Amino acid sequence: MNLTRLKIYISKNKIVTVSFIIGIISVIVWRLSIIYVGIADFCTETISFAMRFILTKATYFIPFSFAEFMLYSLVPLFIFIFIKLVTSKKPKKSLFKLFSGALAVWGIFMFLFTFTLGVCYGTTTVNQKIGFERRLLEAEDLASALEILIAETNEISGNIKYIYSDTGSTVMPYNLNEMNKKLNEAYKNMLSRHDLFIRIYTKVKPVILSEQMSKMHITGIYAFFTGEANLNIDFPDYILPFTAAHEMAHLMGVGREDESNFVAFLVCIHSDDDYIRYSGLVNMMEYIGNALYGADKDKYDEIIKDTPEIVTQEMAAYSRFFEKYRNTKISKVANAVNNSYLKIQGQEQGAKSYGFVVDLATVYLLDLYEKK
Repeated sequence: MNLTRLKIYISKNKIVTVSFIIGIISVIVWRLSIIYVGIADFCTETISFAMRFILTKATYFIPFSFAEFMLYSLVPLFIFIFIKLVTSKKPKKSLFKLFSGALAVWGIFMFLFTFTLGVCYGTTTVNQKIGFERRLLEAEDLASALEILIAETNEISGNIKYIYSDTGSTVMPYNLNEMNKKLNEAYKNMLSRHDLFIRIYTKVKPVILSEQMSKMHITGIYAFFTGEANLNIDFPDYILPFTAAHEMAHLMGVGREDESNFVAFLVCIHSDDDYIRYSGLVNMMEYIGNALYGADKDKYDEIIKDTPEIVTQEMAAYSRFFEKYRNTKISKVANAVNNSYLKIQGQEQGAKSYGFVVDLATVYLLDLYEKK
């Protein structure tokens, strides 16, 4: 197809041209938002908020993950496209149409990504909004933070009506719908104390192929193109509220993974429900405990003795659960993809950034938590 015919085709397919231009503009805005905080904050609080709100409300009453359904639909779509190409009498023309259509889809995809999630990676940090700075931590800081978490867990452990499954894990004493209501209320409680963002009432959707996500070491995922927070329900129950709160944080406009983990922790400990508090405390105990173990094993061994027996059993049960997924080939691929994605978003540490929640949570626990 020569240049003249190309110009004619473009003029007759304005949707393709406009979509492509929108995609280019979106990429420019996305990259600028990573560099300039002011652009990121403005976009996140305006057009991004509006798009996230509209998308999550549009899919709210769908009882299943619409994003997951869309991904399944790609298989027959690709088969259909392949058959059309193979059977086409004008393969060059068909390929050109396919290419132009792909450009249009790319433009729409980049627009959705940029203005729902992409701009959120460069915003003012959560700790700056709360009013504290990250600092270099000593082993003693980690030890003090872990002691606080253990003490809090001991305080509520007697209030939880534990039900043991055959795995040895605790069982959440209500269903996902009830968990969603409690998490939304916990978000309301947390935001009344820390004005971080405008709350969007939402819910997480269980993923049908959760076991496949477990093989990839994925506990949850935020589908920006449908405004849905998706949850892997194959993992032990104590992980579910914390993970759900993490994915909901992305939907609220928190892009960075360490900050989403931190927001999830804040939400859980501000909940009026003991099991959700338990989820937040135990998950953070794992993060900070692992950091302390690496910094000062003797100190870790000394402090961890005070851990409630229920948590010790919970950790043992989790180890047994995760063992079968520990070294799957697909998990290495998924981690590599996620690592690259996060680095593109300006998170230089890649997948390791999840663990940097230790810095945020430790300083918060030592400087602010006990003063509330």
